[in-house]
Amino acid sequence: MSITVVGSVAYDTVTTSFGRSERQLGGSAIYFSLAASKFTKTFPVGVYGNDFKQSDLELLERNSIDISNLMKEDGLTFFWEGLYDNDDINNRETLVTDLNVFENFFPTLNNSAQNSEVVFLANINPELQFDVLGIAKNTNKHSFVGLDTMDLWINSAEKSLKKVITKSDVIMIDQSEARLLSGENNLKNAGRKIMNLGAKYVVIKKGEHGVLIFTNDHEYALPGYLTNNVKDPTGAGDSFAGSFFGFLDKCGSYESKDIFHASIFGTIIASFTVENFGVKSLLLIDGEMIYKRYLDYMNLIGYKYIYSENKFKDYLNL
Repeated sequence: MSITVVGSVAYDTVTTSFGRSERQLGGSAIYFSLAASKFTKTFPVGVYGNDFKQSDLELLERNSIDISNLMKEDGLTFFWEGLYDNDDINNRETLVTDLNVFENFFPTLNNSAQNSEVVFLANINPELQFDVLGIAKNTNKHSFVGLDTMDLWINSAEKSLKKVITKSDVIMIDQSEARLLSGENNLKNAGRKIMNLGAKYVVIKKGEHGVLIFTNDHEYALPGYLTNNVKDPTGAGDSFAGSFFGFLDKCGSYESKDIFHASIFGTIIASFTVENFGVKSLLLIDGEMIYKRYLDYMNLIGYKYIYSENKFKDYLNL
């Protein structure tokens, strides 16, 4: 089993109250792939420039990531620079966005990438997302499809985006963008309205405050993992997505309960990502560390103290 992810390959320069990290490995396809690699084989589809380090390609290969769909083009790799607020790390200012070779990127997938059981369309132009989806579905019509987007595409390509949503199984979206896409301020109403666009599941990301999950028969709210060591939140959302879909590919099931469990794993691995700059944490964690944090997370939400249905009814004299 395997996952194909289409997204950006980048170098980022990030400044937070904990320091400055220059030209660190980044991009949605990279964060996603490294997180997903904890569970399954991953095929990132993207483009990089002449300045991309051979050592970074080798790093990806050492982590069960197949780089055969990463293309090299003349020019520079996509570069982003951001400054995070010292008082509220949830706020950031984008200082530089140089698309470089990513500006004219058109995804191409080899046979292995086309045959993946899971396809994730990271945050790129919806027209490209739709083209990739057509290629993948033509080869494996049963593939499970995830989708990410942002305010840029909601504002500039809403019609195309909605076309992709109708063909997707899961849409992952930030809370502010969920409000923008749905026209609803209340996130419960926003989630349900987005589901009506055609996706089977909606996951609304709320940063450090966790996620909301919408399925046909249930709504779930999961808190974030409490950590007092947030150094760089840049790749948290893509790490969440990578581990979310990595888990789904590992278990081979896509029911409501699996979406719930995938969101727990996504929350846990994203919490590791923010504790160091760039992809450093993703390179250091292993299964034992993830399992230990899973147990910590279960304690955090008070799982062992939850009353049985009958005992709860007894307290209410029902």
